[in-house]
Amino acid sequence: MAFSLTPSYPSVILLVFLLSFPHASPSASSPSPSFEKEFLTVPNSIFSSTVKSAIDQVHQTLFILTNVAGLLNDLRLTNAVNDCADLLDVSSDELTMSLDVAESVKSNGHRNGTGHPGSDMKAWLSAALGNQDTCLDGFDGTNGIVKTLVAGSVQGVVSVVADVLRMVRNIPSGKSSASGFPKWIKPGERRLLQAPVSNVTPDVTVAADGSGNFTSVMDAVTAAPDNIVRRYVIYIKRGVYKENVEIKKKKWNLMMIGDGMGVTVISGNRSFIDGWTTYRSATFGK
Repeated sequence: MAFSLTPSYPSVILLVFLLSFPHASPSASSPSPSFEKEFLTVPNSIFSSTVKSAIDQVHQTLFILTNVAGLLNDLRLTNAVNDCADLLDVSSDELTMSLDVAESVKSNGHRNGTGHPGSDMKAWLSAALGNQDTCLDGFDGTNGIVKTLVAGSVQGVVSVVADVLRMVRNIPSGKSSASGFPKWIKPGERRLLQAPVSNVTPDVTVAADGSGNFTSVMDAVTAAPDNIVRRYVIYIKRGVYKENVEIKKKKWNLMMIGDGMGVTVISGNRSFIDGWTTYRSATFGK
């Protein structure tokens, strides 16, 4: 599957949303009484305790997967178990970030998010719920015994995360009537998203011909700073990059721009037939 990078405005928007939300500064204050009324359908104490139960359930399931992984001698099954473990780890982070918002706890000196607690929690918890479906999809065509064992534990995670998600109020659309951007995207970033490639100064350049900082997109992604709180721009020059690119969870705020549709192309060759799960076969994924 090929993935083209174009400098046009819609595609750049897509990549920024795909790769990461912006990250706001932490707040040391406790939630005000209006926090519950505005964002939750239950008292904050009930929300927090349910999130903690969900995190415990995730960790228990991870423990099961860790023990199962050491007993396998099947590539597809091993990949499915490893995918599921990675997805559960991400779910744990998303639940923890939601808990941090509710309890105003600083996490590693910063807090992820757009600055709008309700939207952030809704996004994180929805992702944490969806991760489990992706996990189970990876077991299609594998040993039924292992799938049944894992599915039972994962369904427990689904149930408790769904309970948590129902405790967060639905948030009205946050689009700006003037620009069409969500309100949490700052004016400076709006200009960056709309600017032509020639007006953007990248942090690093990827070039297949060796004229940039890297010849591989994945190498540029790996070298990007972890947990960066500003947009980190990777410019990928014209060429065909035969690789699969995976954005790890600590790679925040990455923005990629190319030279145009069909000009800058990322083309991977993983497939289900070759033993890869659908999750790992993505040419470009997070």
